[in-house]
Amino acid sequence: MTPDDGDLGRLLSERRATMVTIVAAVLATDAAVVIRSVRKAELPISVSLVAAAVLIAAATIVVAFDTGPIHEYAALFVAATGAVATFVAGDQVSAELNAHTSVWTAYTAGSALAILVLRGRNVLAWTGTAATWFAVVVAAGGEPTAYVQAVVPLVNVAIAAAFAAIMRPTLRSLHQLEIESTARAVKQARIDAQNAERTRQLNRLDRRARPMLERIATAVPLLPDEREECRLLEAELRDELRAPQLSTPELLAAARAARQRGVEVMLLDDGGLDTATALVSTRVRSVAIRELDKTRDGHITVRVLPPGRRILATVLVDEQSGNRRTEIDSAGTVTVTLDRIATGRSEDAAAPHPAVDLLTDLPPVRSADT
Repeated sequence: MTPDDGDLGRLLSERRATMVTIVAAVLATDAAVVIRSVRKAELPISVSLVAAAVLIAAATIVVAFDTGPIHEYAALFVAATGAVATFVAGDQVSAELNAHTSVWTAYTAGSALAILVLRGRNVLAWTGTAATWFAVVVAAGGEPTAYVQAVVPLVNVAIAAAFAAIMRPTLRSLHQLEIESTARAVKQARIDAQNAERTRQLNRLDRRARPMLERIATAVPLLPDEREECRLLEAELRDELRAPQLSTPELLAAARAARQRGVEVMLLDDGGLDTATALVSTRVRSVAIRELDKTRDGHITVRVLPPGRRILATVLVDEQSGNRRTEIDSAGTVTVTLDRIATGRSEDAAAPHPAVDLLTDLPPVRSADT
């Protein structure tokens, strides 16, 4: 049962004190009816009377406090309570009818069944009402007055059904407003996050690029080292946009040092680190830093692959002495493939190594080359 199927308990689900007050009032009314009927019919306080009263009180509490959409078993228990309680205290029904007082099991069961209607279980509530009516008639031995007295729960359920029919459109409107409010909150949170990220990026850009931009704005020709700094700064800013998960201070410093040696560096991030563990992410960055530090010429590409791939990241190095490909899978295993062109022949060899404690130095990765 979905929240808008008619469970009016949602109206009070966030007002626990109000719900407790309502249930207390219902139980107090039921207790008054029981006391009045017992006194007027001069009934003894028997085990069956107490058992029936406890049963109906339990049903009232269950139907009122069952959180969320009321469970099937709880609804069945409440629907059957009136008939069961009437049969338990069946020896008292005739005395109540002769004393012209209420059949208290029928009245109190009607209160629980009325709440069951408000909880959206209409069919079970009406079934329970019919069962209670039948139980009163049977317990009274078919006396004519029993047919009238047994209608008491029918009145309570009918009033509750009319109230529910009036209130359900309001409940659906509240549910729709809740959905719209949640959607607006999600949209606003997304906008706030985007604005915060934009502000962070602008502040970072302002902090790092402003000095050089102000230097360029002087219209004084740049010195060679200043031109080199512009090139390195532009590359770092590009790295931070293309590969945010790789843009740690240590990795950016290694990339800058490699570029200063004349190495062409490219960092790419397709989001695979978003779903990786912290240890594996640290290993990927450590391998990338190691390869950047080792590369002396040519170009190097560090790429994080999209989520869900067996291979998490690759580092491709193209040097004059040969090519080197390093792969890190989602478990943190490192595999290196070497292609030594300088020897006059090439032969690939790869050897996987399981991930180790990332707080220690990376172990050498075994590779074969000739």
